[in-house]
Amino acid sequence: MLNVENCKGCGKLVLRKPGHPFCPACAASRAKEVRRIKHYILRHPSETILDIHRNAGIPPKAIHELIREDRVQLQ
Repeated sequence: MLNVENCKGCGKLVLRKPGHPFCPACAASRAKEVRRIKHYILRHPSETILDIHRNAGIPPKAIHELIREDRVQLQ
């Protein structure tokens, strides 16, 4: 029996892999968001989550999730 679960991003069925709750398309999208946030923070280190959202176009919920996952750190 296959171990499948729903993608945390889009809801598609994906094979369950520990530590990988996203389908390949959503994982690539999140990696792109991480790069955009990190690039923005490097240029504007004292910006808030709301500033990042407004200027980088990343939803605040996604920014909070990436911070919780320790993939992004704010000053």
